[in-house]
Order: sequence, then C-alpha cells, then structure tokens
Amino acid sequence: MFSRGDTKSIMLLLRAFKTFSKASGLCMNQEKSNIYSNGVDEGTMATLVRISGMKRGTILFKYLGVNISPKRLSVADCQCLTDKVVSRMRGLGATELSYAGRVVLIRSVMSTLHNYWARIFIFPKTILNKIEQLCRKFLRHGNEMKDSPSLVSWAQICKSRKKGGLGFKSMYWWNVAAVAKYTWWIARKTGHLWVRWIHDVYMKGKCWREYKPGSGVSWTRRKICWVKDLMQHHLFSGNFEVYTIRLGYSWLVNEGPDQTWHPWIANKLMIPRHGFNLWLVAHRRLLTQDKLVRLGIAQSNLCYLCGTEEESMEHLFFKCDYSRMCSRLMGDWLQTTIPDSQVIDWWLKLRTKSLKKKKVLASVLVALMYQIWSSRNKCRFEGFLCRPEELVRKCKVELKMKFRCNNVKSKFRGVCTWLDGLCQS
Repeated sequence: MFSRGDTKSIMLLLRAFKTFSKASGLCMNQEKSNIYSNGVDEGTMATLVRISGMKRGTILFKYLGVNISPKRLSVADCQCLTDKVVSRMRGLGATELSYAGRVVLIRSVMSTLHNYWARIFIFPKTILNKIEQLCRKFLRHGNEMKDSPSLVSWAQICKSRKKGGLGFKSMYWWNVAAVAKYTWWIARKTGHLWVRWIHDVYMKGKCWREYKPGSGVSWTRRKICWVKDLMQHHLFSGNFEVYTIRLGYSWLVNEGPDQTWHPWIANKLMIPRHGFNLWLVAHRRLLTQDKLVRLGIAQSNLCYLCGTEEESMEHLFFKCDYSRMCSRLMGDWLQTTIPDSQVIDWWLKLRTKSLKKKKVLASVLVALMYQIWSSRNKCRFEGFLCRPEELVRKCKVELKMKFRCNNVKSKFRGVCTWLDGLCQS
C-alpha cells in the first residue's frame, strides 16, 4: 500500500485496514509487515513506525519471490535467479536424463523461472548470458559444470520446432518483448494506476509515439523508451487490438522458413529420444567418423558396422550392409519396403495412405535409425556389435509399448487390422 509520508495519511491507512478487518475477519500481521520510506526525515519516520507498529524495512527487499529495488537491477541482485536454475539442474535424477528429458526440463522449468522475472524487470545482459550458458552446458552434458562446443548453435536451438529448433526462447529478446507490453499499455492509455501516473507526471499531454526522455530520467524509463522506438512500427500500426509477449517476440526474432522435415519431429507416436536423434540427423550434426577425422579426433574413417566404406550419415543409415539388413527385417514386419535413400521423399509420396499409417511408418523408421546409431556407438566404445535380428527386436519392443500407451487407432478398417498385426507379431 502506498501513501504520503505524514501522520494523517498513515492514520487513514490504518483505519482502512481496521474497517477491512471488521468486515472480512482478516487481520494484518504486523510481525510480517514493514514500512518503507523515501524522502521522509528521521523524526517523522520514527513517529510513523511507532504509530503503525511495523518494523522499518530497507530496500532491497523481496515481494512475491522477486527483488524490489528503485534502481537498476545489478548482477548481484539477480544471483538468486541463477542459483534457482542451478538447483533445478542438480535436482533429483536430473543428471540421469536423456537429451530429450533435458530439453523438457529446460523448457518447462528453467525458462518458466526466467519468464516470471522477465515480465517485471529489465535484466542485465550478463545474467541472461549466464543462464543461457548454464542451459547449453546442461543440454550438452547433463551437468552445468562441464563445457564443450555445442553440436548445434544456440541461435538455431532457440527457434520453434517448425523452424528447425527445439522450441526454446532467446532470453534477451523475450525480455524485450515482455517490457514492450508496458509501452503498449502507455500507448493505449489502459486503466492501470502505473499508466495513469506516467501520463499525469511525465507525459503531460505529450504524444507517446514522439516522446523522448530528457536528461536525468531513470534508467528504467530510458529502457522502456528504447523498446518503444525499437518496436514502433508494430506497436503503432493499429493492426492489433491485443498485445501478447509471444506476438512481440515474433516481431523481434526472424526464425526463417519452415523445415520440410518438421512433421517427422512433431510426430506424437515417436519416442522422444528417437526424435532428438532425428533432429541431430536433420541438422547433420551427428559425430560420424568422417567428421571426427576432419576434426582430428579419429585416425580412421571406416564404418564401425561394416568396416569396408567411409562412415557418413548417408552410408551409416542407408548404404551400410548392416543397416540394409535391419531395414529389410523391419520392412518385413511393416509389410512394406523401406528405401535405401531419399526417405523423406518416400514418406511424402505416401499421400494416398492414412495419416495414422504415415505417422506409424515414420516413428518406426526413426526408431530404427536411433538403434543403428546406438549399436554403432556400442561397437565403437565397447567393441560389441549386436546382430541385426536383436536390434530389430529392440525396436519392436519399444514401438509396441509406445503404440499401446498411445492407444493408436484409425478410422480405416484396413489400417486398424494392420496396426493390430504389428502389435501382436
């Protein structure tokens, strides 16, 4: 509650509290309440503390979990947010998560912590860079202490799934889009008390679009005006009746065209860790032997599965004799033929097929690619290569469980019969 720093105003405020208490039965806890002042002399302040019965508080203080300060937030003020992110990374079982599990944790927990603060404050870039650095390390290693180059750039990761990313948000631009909501409120002259105060005290009838902050204004007000100038074309176009942070973010960040392989990643019948492996394949970021040789990490570029040709992603998944044998066995189970190359073109040609059948075929093929990659890594690091029949059996077990959990059905009788045959075979 705000009031003037004099005895009369405090008495009226306390009387209002008592009236509210009699009407509702709720009482103010004076032990948990503090009184803060600005520009009040010490004698008057001592009188106000004695009358109210509250303790005198000092700024900086916490309110609803965030730090409240009249000045620009410093790196030290935001350290508690960084500590919260680190604690979630070190939570129970977090280090044992797969790549797909880490993606979910970063998106649902860590970004949520940042979003809550970003709607209230303008962050220092140092803190935002620190949080993104922690997220990159955790995604790569499952540990925020280890560090090595990422397989995919963070700018690419911070794109929507349709654009080839993982659905993360750039923390800096999300913060700018959140602050832009205040400029939208000022432009629309909403009924918020803060907006009325801005217009009465600072604007004084001036045009917000043409407003320029003078010398001596606070850093926060200058930053809000900077955001207003940055997004002026969109904020004052009149094409939008309601502003949302997501809309403002789309104005600020150009994510590029949609990716043709997006439907594969968005397939709900796909096991998440298989989908993440496919995402790396689509970006050509798997560390196959040809890449390791170019990086100077490996000496030989021969395929670990067949040992006769150079190992590349095309060879590993479609040209290798081992992979071809696995594809033939999986094709027998699916009652179809899986091609040795141009898989995306083959999938797109299935337009006459049921959409449900297309999704099942896609999830099976991606599961096969994941198991082939896992078998290759096991052969490289442990010196053991499982037989194609054993690899296909693992695929079948995981896929049958996934189909049963998702209760996969189709409105076409032929597809239902085909799905039942897959789950029973």
